[in-house]
Amino acid sequence: MDAFPPSYVDHNLPLVLISGLAAAGEAGEEAGEAIVSGVDGADGGVCVFSDFPPVSGAVADGLLAALLAEDASFWPWSSRYFSHKANGVGLRIQRASRTYTLPRKKADTSQYAPDSDGLAPVPHSPLSPLTPGSEVFPDGMVTPSWISKHQCLVPAAFVNFFPLTTDTNMSTLKDNQLKIEINSLKRDWAQSGYKTRFVVVFLFDDGPVLDDANFRISSIRKATGLDPRNVFTLPPGPSPLDIQRFVKSLLFSIRGAAVEYYRDLSKHSRRKRNRTTIPPPTAPPTSGTSQTLSQQGWNVRYEFKLGVLAEFRQEMDAAGRSYETAYDLLFGDEVFGAIAAWSPRFDEARMLADVLALRILRCHFWLEQTTPAVQFWAAHRRRIQNIAQSRGKGTNNYGWEAWEVNWSLIMAHIISRSYIPPSPVGTNSGPIFVLSEKTLLSGERVSPWDFLHHRGYWLARAAKHTARRRLHAKNIPQEDRLPPDQHNTTSQRKALSNVYDTYQAPEPHVEYPIDDRPGDKYSHQILEFLAESVAEFAKRGQVRMVEKQKFTMAKEYVRLEAWGDALDILRPLWLQISWRREGWWHLMEECAWLLRDCAVRCGDYETIYRIDWEIMNKNFTNRSDWNYDIHRTGTTDEKASEKPVIVLTDKDVASCISMSFIFNSSSGNVGEPLRGQLVLQSDCSRKSSPIHLSEVKITFEGGLPPVRILADGNPADASESSHTHASISLADGQTGPSSLLQEIKGNANLTLFPGQTRAFTLTLIPREASDVRVASITLMVADDKFDLTYTISSTSNDAYALPRWWAESKGSITSRRIGKGRDPSSCQILPKPPKVLISVPGLRDAYYFGEKAGLNIRLDNNEDASASIVVELKLSGRSESPAAISWLDGADVEEHSKEIEELSASQTKEVATQTIRRKIAELGADEHTILPAVVVEAPHPIQYDLEISVFYHLSSDPEAAISKAISLDLPFIQPFEANYSFLPQLHLSPWPDFFNIDESEVSNTQQRWLLNSTLMSFAREALVIEDVKLRVVAIEVGKVCSITTASDSSKEPGNRYIRPEEPQSTDFIVVIERLVMEDRLQTGVSFELEIKWRRDEQQDVLEAEATSPEISLPTESVVTSLAVPRFSIPMSEPRVLASLGPETSHGNDGVPGLIQLNYTLENPSMHFLTFNLTMETSDQFAFSGPKSMTLRLVPLSRHTLQYSLLATRRGVWIQPQLVIVDTYFNKTLRILPTESIKSDAKGILIWVD
Repeated sequence: MDAFPPSYVDHNLPLVLISGLAAAGEAGEEAGEAIVSGVDGADGGVCVFSDFPPVSGAVADGLLAALLAEDASFWPWSSRYFSHKANGVGLRIQRASRTYTLPRKKADTSQYAPDSDGLAPVPHSPLSPLTPGSEVFPDGMVTPSWISKHQCLVPAAFVNFFPLTTDTNMSTLKDNQLKIEINSLKRDWAQSGYKTRFVVVFLFDDGPVLDDANFRISSIRKATGLDPRNVFTLPPGPSPLDIQRFVKSLLFSIRGAAVEYYRDLSKHSRRKRNRTTIPPPTAPPTSGTSQTLSQQGWNVRYEFKLGVLAEFRQEMDAAGRSYETAYDLLFGDEVFGAIAAWSPRFDEARMLADVLALRILRCHFWLEQTTPAVQFWAAHRRRIQNIAQSRGKGTNNYGWEAWEVNWSLIMAHIISRSYIPPSPVGTNSGPIFVLSEKTLLSGERVSPWDFLHHRGYWLARAAKHTARRRLHAKNIPQEDRLPPDQHNTTSQRKALSNVYDTYQAPEPHVEYPIDDRPGDKYSHQILEFLAESVAEFAKRGQVRMVEKQKFTMAKEYVRLEAWGDALDILRPLWLQISWRREGWWHLMEECAWLLRDCAVRCGDYETIYRIDWEIMNKNFTNRSDWNYDIHRTGTTDEKASEKPVIVLTDKDVASCISMSFIFNSSSGNVGEPLRGQLVLQSDCSRKSSPIHLSEVKITFEGGLPPVRILADGNPADASESSHTHASISLADGQTGPSSLLQEIKGNANLTLFPGQTRAFTLTLIPREASDVRVASITLMVADDKFDLTYTISSTSNDAYALPRWWAESKGSITSRRIGKGRDPSSCQILPKPPKVLISVPGLRDAYYFGEKAGLNIRLDNNEDASASIVVELKLSGRSESPAAISWLDGADVEEHSKEIEELSASQTKEVATQTIRRKIAELGADEHTILPAVVVEAPHPIQYDLEISVFYHLSSDPEAAISKAISLDLPFIQPFEANYSFLPQLHLSPWPDFFNIDESEVSNTQQRWLLNSTLMSFAREALVIEDVKLRVVAIEVGKVCSITTASDSSKEPGNRYIRPEEPQSTDFIVVIERLVMEDRLQTGVSFELEIKWRRDEQQDVLEAEATSPEISLPTESVVTSLAVPRFSIPMSEPRVLASLGPETSHGNDGVPGLIQLNYTLENPSMHFLTFNLTMETSDQFAFSGPKSMTLRLVPLSRHTLQYSLLATRRGVWIQPQLVIVDTYFNKTLRILPTESIKSDAKGILIWVD
């Protein structure tokens, strides 16, 4: 951007000058580079004089910093950014001294005499084409000084800061001084003729603000005639936040006035443009070829001014229209066409055209119109190219290339200063280029190069044209490069000015002087452009462009003979360059030789050998004068203490040797031979010398140990045949445990001639089962001068894509395709087929909850040799309290207890697993053994998974590990289920006498109940029931419960059998006694039914004979507990029990159909109760007894009513209805049946025999 004046290039912002604030460290009147004082007073400018001291202190420092922070000079050129930061209008804020000199508005005409008519000379602007002495007089259009005048000298607003004292004794004096000073400044600004907004800011001194502060400020304002909108006051002691808010408010007020200021200037320029005549100049131009500016030239001038003033207002769309109008007018026949090519105005017109194009581009970027910007950039280049070819010096010269460089840098500069909108989501462009805007017509065709590319593209273009500029400059004849003082004649110098384009380039003697290295400056420029370009391309992942630019940078460093800098670029580039993967060998070759040359000059022997190894590849072109022998490179420093060590991999080098290792089969077995083949193929050119390898190492992923093949014999004895084959016998170095995977070694001739293929067949013995894959193949060249290692870790080369197996057949070497449909570099090593059989004789289909499960683990060795076996049992199930498994004979008890502790510590709620092991030192061939194991009873019904694994090795092959496993299901089920009924019974014991209570004895208030349990067997065979008991689990405090068995079957001696799904009933008499008579709480009782049972011994003997186990568990009794639902008994509530008396007839005894029915009313409470009793009549029977009566019961008493019922029919159920109502609570009592009586919803039922 140095080719253009800064005022032409910079974005125009409203100028705001701040005066009267002294920065920290400044004393007296401001001094410093950041302070402007206007133009030099020698040209007669208007001086605004003031000797008032500036305001200093912490508040002034903070205010100055906050104001300068709002300077928008370096903000991105984007409407979005300006709208966000400054409501669309940014300001250029600068410090100014108290005394400021403004440029003259009109030029001095005193030196010019009146014309022939006696009229005084007409004064014009000092920068006008009508003023003699102006840069553009008489026919120039625009000068950058006009933009500098409004951008740097004449402000839109001038902000003066004055202190306001808080001292009451000095306030009057100080205020009067302020009035005098402000009036003086206003008068000077009014005399200048500029309509700059005069703003005053009062800063209070430290101290309390008096009540008359507003009056004083109003007095100063009235005395000075200041507009209230131009007066601001900052209270004393403001915080940083207060200062920020004050600055925002101040600048917000200034922005609107600044926009109006430049709008008035636009109106003035528009009126001048609309004039029909051109004003007369102050003095006519001299005679000769001088001419005044044409009408179209004036229009270009004013359109340019309108565009600049619109840019001041941040109205970039209006500015763009004005610039485009001026641009079109400039290239008209009346402007550009009327200027002679030899005239200095021609270059000025080209400069103005470039400036207009630059500003049009900025307007496009401001409005985010990237595609129109690129299209206009290209259109302007074509237009200037046509001008240069038709009227200029042409485009085949260094001057045109200099313009191409600057025009590219303009685009790069605008992109760096602008805001580039991100690409829409979902596009593949990323940040490399910007797609077209939606505002373009849908049918408009847009070429790919019309999309805006990033800054690196334009910097690369500048570097390219700089190289072309150097080429043209190099072709300048030597006589044209002589300095001016060495030319023979003046006419020769004038002739040169008509040959060379010096618009944006110097004269030939400066462009390419006669000295030692005239082209170095171009290389420095190219390196600068390329360095910035590489950074841009690298940020966007454009690898190929980065590589290309770095390679060009290296060549420039070589041109400068900066070998070290070139080596620093080429060395990392060579390792990761993509040209190797793409197969661009001609580029690789150029880069290789350049890198080798740099490495030789810098003594980088490692790089030298790396390059020599790669350029031996047949893909590179052979040099006739080069010896392709890696063993005779001859560049190693003999004085070096250590020889270089070169480490190469297939990812960063195109090797001259390719290697592969393939397996003959896709699978193998442990302990059985596995064949593989190593193939070494020379990819060297025919001129290369043989390569003597010292070692080849193959490493595997999986259970195969590394294989090392060492060179043996004399390399001179190696065969030069194109294909050779050899079988290598490997030495078994496996002296330690197999887990160490020690190396296996072999020997072979490892000399490779150019184009030769060597195949080596190896036989490996896998020692463990795994998936084996070739991890890497490494070759080593150990020479007296260097050590080189090359490693292949990829299996994607051609040798693996088309694998071939080489073999000798009838005296020749042949190959065949193998590995179709599989990966030839991998092999699945399967375990050796186990011949140890695992069985569990006597295993039951199910085990019952509560019993121990005995397991007999039988191992049969059907191998040909004795085996050392480790047996592992793994019991797993989803349980918080898992069952325990152990060996019946107590083997490995200590180890088992440790595993139990670990299990309890690591057990989760999901799956609990327990493992036990034992070792069998030796089990002979065709022998068997039985290992007894026992599973302790499960805590609850559950299904366990039992995995039985054996790990063994044979005495004949101790390194081959063999294993086998089986899985079994061990279900533990609930053997029984029971149903329960809880029925009331009449207790025959007398109750205590309420009127004669013996407090020394325990209360005898008892209730009798019958609990009936019906047991159902879920077992799959008959079980022996040894005993059934009812046990009290819980009872309320203050109650006593006793249980007796009422079933006759339970009382009989001996055992009972219960068959599958066969019910068995057992009755229990439950007597509950209340210990305290005053206890009124409801009684809750919880029972548990305990069933003692065992398996049938006779059936177990039959099963044992069928399976013939050598070891078995003895039959043991098991106790299974079943929970009984909780029963609630209201012992303090009255109840009615219905029972049959002894006179009830049964069968033929007594009167047929006669029934004695007793109703017993119990009052266990401590209250007197009254009941109304009513016996309802029925057609089913006749009764004898009270029809209706009232019964009163004292506390702790009971009463029995007897009814004699004579049924009308026999063999039926009758239902007597005795209604008993509690008179106090008006509650009907429910009658509870006892023995031989049933009940339903309506009442009790009695069977009549």
